[in-house]
Amino acid sequence: YCYPEWNVVPVTSPIETQYVMSIGTAHVQKREKSKGISIVTGGDAGTAEGDFASCLVWASRKGKELPLLITVQNNRWGIPTNFEGQHGETNIADRAKAFNIRSRVINGNDPIESYLTVQEEMEYIRKTGKPSFIEARLSRLYGHSSASGANFVTDEYDCVREFEKQLIVAGYLKESEAKKIWQKYEDEGFQAQQTVRDEPSPQGESIWDNIYAN
Repeated sequence: YCYPEWNVVPVTSPIETQYVMSIGTAHVQKREKSKGISIVTGGDAGTAEGDFASCLVWASRKGKELPLLITVQNNRWGIPTNFEGQHGETNIADRAKAFNIRSRVINGNDPIESYLTVQEEMEYIRKTGKPSFIEARLSRLYGHSSASGANFVTDEYDCVREFEKQLIVAGYLKESEAKKIWQKYEDEGFQAQQTVRDEPSPQGESIWDNIYAN
């Protein structure tokens, strides 16, 4: 997966390698004196990977700081492993402080707080050229994989449903409009499943498709 038009670089399968990839993109932006910044995101469990530590080191070298927004979505689960079973620190954001990286912990279930925080930190990075770190505390509404089940988690705070209620009460959204939005994406998801199921199985001769010549 990638989105060249938005400068979204390819997403890789190995866990958290995006953190070291972001060092490269941020370095190029700094070298070219670009107005752009790099944004990298990952989960709380993935911060145990060395790529995450390397990102903190390389983003924060004195005099060579990188224009990088580092984010961690902390839902307190790494597949079936609870946060307490993996982390010794209280906040993951505290690890960024050790590298003199500006950091903060926010309520990631609050879209308004999240939006304003990201806006503030992006402005800080563009102004200073230095990295910033956001740890967003949020829910995990579905299991991560078959290892932890895929069913909806009923005892977690549903930020989408709750924000929908706030918008309706405030008069920015009607219940009928909300239902249409839900139905639209329900239909889109169903159609995507049907498309995949109807696709033919790959054939052996296709192994050389979409690779570099020779």
